Amino acid sequence: MPDWPYAYCVSTAQVRPALFSSLIKDDAVLLAVAPRRLRRWRAALFPLLAMLALPAAAQSPPCGTFKDPSSGAVLRVYSAVQGERQLPGQAAEPYHLQHDGDQLLAANTASGRMVTLAVSGDGRSLSDETHHYALDADAGCQTAPTFPAGSCRADITTCFGQMTWAGADSWRRWCSEGVSAACNRLIEDYRSEARSAWVIAKVMANDSIPSSPPAVCVEDSEAFDAEACRHAEEAERAKAVGKAFALTKDMPSEPILPDAELDEVAKLCRQQPSAAFCTDVASALRTAGRLPAAREAMQLACRSAEDPPACAQLVIQDNDAPN
Repeated sequence: MPDWPYAYCVSTAQVRPALFSSLIKDDAVLLAVAPRRLRRWRAALFPLLAMLALPAAAQSPPCGTFKDPSSGAVLRVYSAVQGERQLPGQAAEPYHLQHDGDQLLAANTASGRMVTLAVSGDGRSLSDETHHYALDADAGCQTAPTFPAGSCRADITTCFGQMTWAGADSWRRWCSEGVSAACNRLIEDYRSEARSAWVIAKVMANDSIPSSPPAVCVEDSEAFDAEACRHAEEAERAKAVGKAFALTKDMPSEPILPDAELDEVAKLCRQQPSAAFCTDVASALRTAGRLPAAREAMQLACRSAEDPPACAQLVIQDNDAPN
């Protein structure tokens, strides 16, 4: 009988006693391991015991329809990464789903907001701070799509964390990938630029703003005076800023976008239709006088999510359109 100097005491619930030479006493197992075998067994034994000691993880929710009886909200799970939520009388909101232990991260690809849902142990109920969903009808899961490395949906948490300040290049790319929150950011960025351009054009056209520099700022002239020029430029700048602030009350909420930007957002609406984005695109096209294109965008907004407000707006446009 060899010497057995190394021993480890674990619960009998964690191991199968038949696997080891053991001494069972009360509710414990004394595992005896010979020195020459200790190194060989250590790599296999410790991970096994650690795995057996882990608590059971919550089950992932099944695919199907979950309902919150108190609010009437419906949450549909289509695959491991696809779902949508619909509130009564509103358009369905697409969700990108990501499992994280006993939680489900649901990223609203239309709004750019993310909510964390707690998953019950059996996976049949989901809840956040305001809604408690219970499985109403299960369904077969669709094949989950795969997303290219570097795309927004390949790392949705990081993408949404950068959404506010990402910039036009990122918004344009993410919009083309089907993240309509980025589409919304892109067209609002274009609107903001157009409003600024409108104000600048109005200021520059004002007679009180000189179109040429004062004589003290012309370096080749005898009247040039650097200090006097600095004061003159500060005075003109203050006058221009004051005029710009005065104009903001008249600034159009829906400015006319450049033709290239209108062409781009109309194309994106056709490629990645969503209720909010295509409604904004329709408004921009209508302001620019592109009525047939505006009607097409509104049809896509209405059709993409069966959105009652978008459909109602489409009816108004039809009634206003010339015969």
